[in-house]
Amino acid sequence: MFSTVSFFQVQSGIINDTAEMNIEHKKEFIEGIKKEDSLMRIKKQVIDFYENAEPDYYELHFTDNEAYYFKDESLEREETYNIGSKAGSYPYYTNLSRQQFIGENRNFGYVAHEFLDWKTTSETKMIGDVKCYKATTTETPYSRQSHFYDRDIVTCYAPEIPVKYSPEYHSGLLGLVLEVQRKEFMITATKINLSPNEKKLKIKRVDKNEKVISQKEVNKRIAEMMKDYDKR
Repeated sequence: MFSTVSFFQVQSGIINDTAEMNIEHKKEFIEGIKKEDSLMRIKKQVIDFYENAEPDYYELHFTDNEAYYFKDESLEREETYNIGSKAGSYPYYTNLSRQQFIGENRNFGYVAHEFLDWKTTSETKMIGDVKCYKATTTETPYSRQSHFYDRDIVTCYAPEIPVKYSPEYHSGLLGLVLEVQRKEFMITATKINLSPNEKKLKIKRVDKNEKVISQKEVNKRIAEMMKDYDKR
């Protein structure tokens, strides 16, 4: 459901996103579990979690300079465990004038993410009635197994909606990002409101005095944690 406001007048917005686990990732993971040497009861339980994984729902609220991206937990069913989409639950704050993309990590607090180096293409895709262009990048995160690895990201952004926001920390492209694809999941915009009631905008700011650490510091802490774990 997309609004009809003129895109060139965009000053604020609320975007509803749905994230779903990619089918191929789900199949690959389940096949791997079947081959593991562990109790059949445990394997069956894990496989059931993946086979019955339900979508996750998120919202992106933004103004001309700030944005806040967060999981909408009000739509989750409380009576059952849901492994979800694997798209995560951490909120993200973006401040364009300060050039900041900050995630609120449960284990490490506020973490600043660096700009990603996007490669734009001429490939297009319609998302709703909005024409989007494909952009790709490869980031190199640090795993809890204490090594770096490559992770490919594909986005679809809409130049006709000229704001540099996106789900998570994938901002910086010349248009609103309406889709993010990674190996494990896909996040897609399902509702776009570009003329929201100002009272409904929710932007949780990161105060200038808050301690914000870099991704390099997070990597260092993970490496130290794993060393301590290996000593046990």
